[in-house]
Amino acid sequence: MENHEEILDPGVYYEQLQGMYIEESDLNLSTDFEARTTLVKLNRLQSDVSKLKHNVSQDMRTIRNMFLDDSIIEKPKVLGIFGKGKELSTAEKRKKLEKERENNLSPYKEVIDMIDDYILQIEDLKKYIEDEVLETYSRIPKTIRKISKADLNK
Repeated sequence: MENHEEILDPGVYYEQLQGMYIEESDLNLSTDFEARTTLVKLNRLQSDVSKLKHNVSQDMRTIRNMFLDDSIIEKPKVLGIFGKGKELSTAEKRKKLEKERENNLSPYKEVIDMIDDYILQIEDLKKYIEDEVLETYSRIPKTIRKISKADLNK
């Protein structure tokens, strides 16, 4: 198979995804400001994870195209000294190529599944922060009241 574009190993994507995971200690929700800051960080993280997913999908597409090229173009076979080996029928060739393609794509599919799961976790956490944490801070009564001119003169 000829190389159309540079394809990264699925392990590289896995390591990049591992580097994007956030620890519980990074999630500070003790004040309204910190909760909003965490929400901004989660939005950026979700964007980065989505870009990673796009890159993995692009590599998968390239692999599929490489196998498509192999299935359409019949390459000449180099025969040994003793003559022809067993030739595969067209259906057998197609099945063999499909199996090889799926074997090459399966690690990338696993990375995509992990990315999808992580995106769902990020969305759940964002929803929790928006619905529970920020909503709670908005319900806290303000203890500071405006001081009127009459109070200042007392």
